[in-house]
Amino acid sequence: MASAAVAAAAAPLRRSLLPSLNPSCLFSSLASSSHRLSLPRALRPAGPLPSDVEDSDDSNAGDGAGEALRKSRNDLKREARRAVQWGMDLAKFSPLQIKRILRAASLDREVFDALMLVKRFGSDVREGKRRQFNYIGRLLRGAQPELMDTLIQYSKDGDDNRLLALMSENTFLMEDEEIEDLPCNEEEGDKEHIEIADRWFEGLLSKDISVTNEIYAIHNVEFDRQELRKLVRTVHMVQDNIENEHEEESTMKLLGAKKQLLCFLRSIAKEAYVKS
Repeated sequence: MASAAVAAAAAPLRRSLLPSLNPSCLFSSLASSSHRLSLPRALRPAGPLPSDVEDSDDSNAGDGAGEALRKSRNDLKREARRAVQWGMDLAKFSPLQIKRILRAASLDREVFDALMLVKRFGSDVREGKRRQFNYIGRLLRGAQPELMDTLIQYSKDGDDNRLLALMSENTFLMEDEEIEDLPCNEEEGDKEHIEIADRWFEGLLSKDISVTNEIYAIHNVEFDRQELRKLVRTVHMVQDNIENEHEEESTMKLLGAKKQLLCFLRSIAKEAYVKS
């Protein structure tokens, strides 16, 4: 009896604690929840924001600039390698050939001095040669590529006609200080080899075959035979063209060409005379 009274008193309390199962309330709650979940999707813009487009364009522009920068670096590397190769090619020529090429290309004396230094390095100085050629390459980067390639190729081929055509009168003739560097001013005790060189000189100018064979038959002296041929051809070329130029200019050219040839022959004769 007492327990029945307690249960009857607790029934209203249990009904108030249970959730309402009213369908209208349930659907209203679900609809409200669904609305809250779908609201962000409904507010999302259909296209990208202006800031997104700008960021994308900046990113693409950055990629293009980076690609252009990489191309520029590649070009610089190719130019550096080409300049180093020029230095290696120039180092194979004689000092007179190098001076002509450098003067025709309007390059400084510093390049010539650097080339003369690397020519003195032995075959065992590999690292020193590499560094010196890199230095020479830096000095040559300002040269005109087509002109340098042409001058080097003409010198390799021994094409004096085209080589001289690229040179002005000042380029063709050696400077006075350069002529003084050549072994032309001999001492009194050196008359014998001077006479030999003078005889060779006259024989080459007159195209005497016996004299030509005598010179090229020398084996106890190392000399640039290709350079000798060029010097002889230059003298003959100036002599053949002397009537087509002004008298003073042609005379100066001929004297300069003969002086170079005579100095070259005297250096050969002196060394051959000493060794004999």
